[in-house]
Amino acid sequence: MRKSIGLMLAATLVSSGSAKPREVRHLAPSSQWVVNWADQSCSLGRAFGEGDHKVTLFFDQFEPGDNFNLMVAGKRIDEVEGWPAAAVQFGPNEEPSEATAVGAKTNDTPAIIFQGGQRIAPLTKVEKIARRRNAEDGPPFEPAPIGPAREKAATWLLISKIQHFDLLLDTGPMDAPLAALRDCSWDMVKSWGLDVEQQKHLSAKAYPTMPAYKWFSENDYPTAMLKSGSQAIVNFRVLVDATGKPTACQIQTSTRPKAFDDVVCANIMKRARFHPALSAAGKPVPSFWRQTVNFRLAM
Repeated sequence: MRKSIGLMLAATLVSSGSAKPREVRHLAPSSQWVVNWADQSCSLGRAFGEGDHKVTLFFDQFEPGDNFNLMVAGKRIDEVEGWPAAAVQFGPNEEPSEATAVGAKTNDTPAIIFQGGQRIAPLTKVEKIARRRNAEDGPPFEPAPIGPAREKAATWLLISKIQHFDLLLDTGPMDAPLAALRDCSWDMVKSWGLDVEQQKHLSAKAYPTMPAYKWFSENDYPTAMLKSGSQAIVNFRVLVDATGKPTACQIQTSTRPKAFDDVVCANIMKRARFHPALSAAGKPVPSFWRQTVNFRLAM
């Protein structure tokens, strides 16, 4: 059994080469959008379809911006094993984006979590190159905001290559729902004790002084979890002071067990150091940094 701990590992999509048409389940909305305001994360949800074919779509956001995690849950959702590749597309204008699918359950209902920093529009080729260039030792790459016009033009979501069917959801224009989700995220930042206006106008965000994956090794995989074959996705947030020192680590969401959460925060508080965030005037100020850790087992 092989174990690995990774931060936001990317997926690679491979074509099946099959010419057989895939079933597309096209579902209309059956509820309004609902935003769940929490201290450590924000969730935007809506139901689609009726009866046994009903599914619920969730957008989870852990910091303000264009990125979110997607989750879809429903009785007819196929249970997913491992970490297979999937495709997510907001139409009709945007290209599909890659995602890593992870099986889960919510209230005993099968669900799929789509990892990989989803956005309404995927990164362009130039943006992906810039992100890779900065990943090792540079400040975080910040793509241009998608903007409300493109979000408004996105009126459906297609999830493909992961089930025995493709799922097409009539979301309607996404500008207002995502604006509400971002409002929630900025309120969350305020609840962390940070100055929201200052954080909105930083000239530089906090980022690690060394690649974050070096904070973890295979030896950090909890022994009991390894023996039980347990895996986990842990979303965390670190408060960073004006000197670049982490002052608090908070688990935002986790698939648990708690042993994984404890390893993440213990390693970060012991090993992590940061370049501090800079205010609009270039002065070091308190801020935050967040990321996702994947604990995986490969047979």
